[in-house]
Amino acid sequence: MPACGRKGILLLWLLMLSVTGCTIAQFVQLKEKPENPILERLGTSPLGNPQMSARTQAFLHASHYQGSNAFVDLLKHCRRIVATQDSPEALHATAELSYLASESCDSDRLLAMEMSLDAVETGWQYLSRVGSNGKLPDHTVQPHYQTMEVYNAAVQKFLRLLKDSPNDRLAQNIKMHLSGRTVSVNVPFPSPWLSMDHLGTFELTNDYELLNLRNRHTTEGLGVPIMARRRRPQQHSKLEKYYANELTVPITFLVRNESNVAFQSNHIQLQLFDPRESDGVLINQTLVPLATDLSTPLAWFLTNPENSLLETFAFLWPDRASKLEGLYMIQPFDPDRIPVLMVHGIWSSPLTWMEMFNDLQSNPVLRDKYQFWFYMYPTGEPLAFTTAKLRERLKTLRSECDRLGQNRQLNDMVVVGHSMGGLMAYLLSIDSEDKLWNAISDKSLAEIQADPQTQEKIRQVYFFESDRSIDRIVTIASPFKGSNFSNAATQWLTGAIVSIPKATAQLSDLIFDQNGQNLMSKILTPRTSVDSLNKDSAVLHLISETSIPEQIQHHNIVGIQPKRWWKFWNKNSDGVVNYDSARRTDVLSEVQVEASHSRVHRSPDAITEVGRILLEHLQTTNPIRQVSGPQSNSVLQLKQTVP
Repeated sequence: MPACGRKGILLLWLLMLSVTGCTIAQFVQLKEKPENPILERLGTSPLGNPQMSARTQAFLHASHYQGSNAFVDLLKHCRRIVATQDSPEALHATAELSYLASESCDSDRLLAMEMSLDAVETGWQYLSRVGSNGKLPDHTVQPHYQTMEVYNAAVQKFLRLLKDSPNDRLAQNIKMHLSGRTVSVNVPFPSPWLSMDHLGTFELTNDYELLNLRNRHTTEGLGVPIMARRRRPQQHSKLEKYYANELTVPITFLVRNESNVAFQSNHIQLQLFDPRESDGVLINQTLVPLATDLSTPLAWFLTNPENSLLETFAFLWPDRASKLEGLYMIQPFDPDRIPVLMVHGIWSSPLTWMEMFNDLQSNPVLRDKYQFWFYMYPTGEPLAFTTAKLRERLKTLRSECDRLGQNRQLNDMVVVGHSMGGLMAYLLSIDSEDKLWNAISDKSLAEIQADPQTQEKIRQVYFFESDRSIDRIVTIASPFKGSNFSNAATQWLTGAIVSIPKATAQLSDLIFDQNGQNLMSKILTPRTSVDSLNKDSAVLHLISETSIPEQIQHHNIVGIQPKRWWKFWNKNSDGVVNYDSARRTDVLSEVQVEASHSRVHRSPDAITEVGRILLEHLQTTNPIRQVSGPQSNSVLQLKQTVP
């Protein structure tokens, strides 16, 4: 490559880093040592063995135990009392000692599995007894909470041992080789998101720590959070193509023993719950909240080395990246949820939305009412062309998931766009009439000599109507009046190194040639996305001259550089887009966020504002349900959900 070409790419690289920032491909990594709150709380003996709790020691003393400290003798004593007396403390002691025994015999995997299953059984018996009294095992009832901790630790131990088995898939019954017990696996409430056919390999979320996601959204409760790779079913619908490869399903794992007598059950069940669908599990007549982790499964799914250069590839070689272009869902389609479509900006990808998505999905109301879609597109292509593709993608998706056009939720769509993605959201909302066409051509469309297929492509790009399924848009750091970064130098540079899709170039050349434009006019005509962001571009003139229909609500978020950067940058700018270009006077709401351009849509203030807008949107569509159960540590508090 010539030296000037290399310098050009380097300059453009530095420029685009300031515009959007690069993707960090790793969002999660294995911990050196998984946390174990039970063992940390109980401590170990001088010989390194886990110690029993003061509660269990008190039970042994009260029940006049005088045997050795061997687990065999301790468990015989406890199990004898469990079999002859109605003693909750005997159940707790049996569960705890069985769990500690499983931890002490790791060299014998089969025995360790049996002991952990014993701990789960007796722990469940204790919780069932508590549930019959209508009491929740939480911090306010310390003994019950301690037993739930033991139960969860035993389930986690059983899962680790199961994962070490030759076949670690969850969709199979398990035969216990020593006791002969059979443990069935089932999904009590199958859904498009989770069923037995979808279950692949799994990992425990507790084994991983997050990288590059600000918040880890978890709730305390019963069960063990895991994450499983979603398998594509052999018989699938047309919508399957919209689902990203190796989707990760968050799951809360429980082990139930429906027998009223411990150690005598033939109905041990491993049950898998989707925490996005289930608030809790019913034990007798008491709803017990589930332990959940929504963030780690997302991070595990996102951690893919192939994502590290995704934005660069899609910007510099949009023709090759066209294979990646399209709508993506990281949750299977649900006809009962309102779509929120997120559109990224230049030199970016859907990964840039994951901070916001992680926080929004942690709110139970938003999780219950919305489904999130993402548009991936070649960001080097001119704005009008790539918006036309998105418009057609949405029409196709609508016809495939709602052939009769009667789904109300799909008519309440919200589009959220960052930077150039915000301009695309705006273009989806307006009628172009003949304004865009007249800005680039002196001839009518009928005068353009082309075959019917080419004529139709021209119509899609230059003549379009507002998408009636869009009810609300949110634009973030969008250059409505252009960006100073789109100037003669950057336009020349991008034109030199960005490979425009062949079909786009041919269509543009056909129009320009038949309009009799000279060579200089062709050179100055916008040909890349950077050109489209120049304040004098035809598409920005269309945006400034055309209002969104009254039935579509428009919210705007403007970024302002943090104060520490003011001495280097214009204080009325986010570093890329000036305040005067990003602001609107014709919107339902507008807020300012202190963040640089690449961080505006990832900032807590912007995420909270988008959450507020989505909750407001529900007031005009469906009533907001009251949510019970555990709450998340989200930046969106539930007090915001009730007007």
